[in-house]
Amino acid sequence: MELYQSEQHLLEMQLRADYYRARIAFLEEVTTKGIEQVSDQRKRQQEASQALRPGLKLTAAQ
Repeated sequence: MELYQSEQHLLEMQLRADYYRARIAFLEEVTTKGIEQVSDQRKRQQEASQALRPGLKLTAAQ
């Protein structure tokens, strides 16, 4: 059981490290390019990924 818990803890720490790496990369990009360019670029990426999955749409919960 201790081995399993240790493995789970290690996976959590890896996810946390990936999260902070992504945040740092985002902040560095904003610092160099400016928030407008980064925002526009992310919006285009999001639209492109949604175009790849045309059958999936979010709807409001009733």
